[in-house]
Amino acid sequence: MENINENQDCVENIASSMGGKGSASEQVSRRGFVKRAAVGAAALSLTGILAACTDDSGEGESGEGGASDNVLAPTSAPSAETGNNFNIMPDSTTVVGTTYENLISAMTGETGATTKYSAYSKVADKEGFPQIARLFACAADAEKIHIELEYALALEIDPTTERPPAPQVETHESDINLIFGAQGEIYETSDMYPSFIKVAQEEGNEAAVEVFTRAKLAEAYHAERYMDAYNTIDTPTDEHYYLCPICGYIHKGEGVKACPICLTPKSRFTTY
Repeated sequence: MENINENQDCVENIASSMGGKGSASEQVSRRGFVKRAAVGAAALSLTGILAACTDDSGEGESGEGGASDNVLAPTSAPSAETGNNFNIMPDSTTVVGTTYENLISAMTGETGATTKYSAYSKVADKEGFPQIARLFACAADAEKIHIELEYALALEIDPTTERPPAPQVETHESDINLIFGAQGEIYETSDMYPSFIKVAQEEGNEAAVEVFTRAKLAEAYHAERYMDAYNTIDTPTDEHYYLCPICGYIHKGEGVKACPICLTPKSRFTTY
């Protein structure tokens, strides 16, 4: 009742400023309006309190696929056949060959990436950016997953296939390293892998299509993680990164139940 009385006083002030005293019938009508408005305001206030007290941990079920607003809980995996983000960039710079040749090229690119990210992680740690150091270490391991998947397919085509050597890499300040990392991932997700997927589809190599597709999708998330780290470099959190061991997807924070690329449950993720 105290909340209603306070709300009623507030509404009375508003009503008074809007209409003055008026006739007796107008005053009766105004009092009815005031009472109803005050009760409604109290109800809205209670609703707000209840909403604030509601568990927002993201573990409840709601919405499509049983996912809450804050938890990533995918129920279907994306594919190159149905996805709308598999177009090749105009003026593509990717040199395209057979699927086998493309596997070698992909391994070479991923070997360069994992070498760079390992070096970038050490720079971030030295500069006092532990979260960025963990992100680069996580991404380096993610690229190793892609290398192993691509190497296994290459061996099926040619058992004499050898792994590409690790290149020499140049490092910069952590913010610049994040931009270089994001640029590389954007190239791979929007140009290189879509080009390789197209060839694998034309050759009917479904295994290669799946490997390239999962790598392509993971790289997009990597670019997103790098830009997030770049934008929050001066305001880091203590959140962990989680790596899917099957496809190399990286998630930041606790709000995930399964990988959005391959549906691997979070219980199998590696924490960084």
